[in-house]
Amino acid sequence: MNIGLDVGSTTAKIVLLDNNEVIRSKVVSSHNWKELLDTGMDEYNIVSTGYFRKKVPHNAAITEITAASLGVRYHIPDAQVIVDIGGQDTKVIDLLNNRFMINDKCSAGTGAFLELAAHYFNIPVESLGRLHSRTQRSAQINNTCGVFAISEMISQLVAGYTMEEVIHGIHEAFAHRIAQMIPPVEQVVLIGGTVLNTGIVDAMEIILGSTVVIPPNPQIVNALGAALYKNKSIPFKNTDILEQNPR
Repeated sequence: MNIGLDVGSTTAKIVLLDNNEVIRSKVVSSHNWKELLDTGMDEYNIVSTGYFRKKVPHNAAITEITAASLGVRYHIPDAQVIVDIGGQDTKVIDLLNNRFMINDKCSAGTGAFLELAAHYFNIPVESLGRLHSRTQRSAQINNTCGVFAISEMISQLVAGYTMEEVIHGIHEAFAHRIAQMIPPVEQVVLIGGTVLNTGIVDAMEIILGSTVVIPPNPQIVNALGAALYKNKSIPFKNTDILEQNPR
């Protein structure tokens, strides 16, 4: 049995894999990662990934780039570009050319920005997608970094836009920021807990003009990829090129 352990900036995920079949998965907050490891698991092969991959028990530690590539190919063998939207950064992995880009300079295009917006409206971040779907009208938001975005949100509310229209605009600004990093392709795969937000998916589909694909359980894809590491049956080439540390 192989275990993939993904401990990111905000959440920790585990996948137990037996004969290429997922037999268990779980998601907890990052500071509770120990809850994922039961007694006796140290007997199995544990591959870790994520921000804290070297701080948790592991037999091997791989970058999120490699983990995402392997996890996505498990579901979508012909994937072209992967966009991994995390809490603190967003990674664009170009599988066609074995290249990647990472945005970690500010909250723009990350889960942290959406959490900031939800906090301002005093609503659960999980409700953003539902509120997005209530309107097709958007309040224009140009800035997606911290205090500047909040200032714009307030200005648009004062101008008469509703909360739903401002949220719609936030998602569009978010998608525009990420789209700048994505090469022109026919298909883009989105992963990470943030893509459970249907508003982000909707905005990305409209702005990119590409087919957007969401694999099953997008939040645990990196943990799945870690569990698959060095599995020769997975159709992925040039893993070593992608195993460069992006940080």
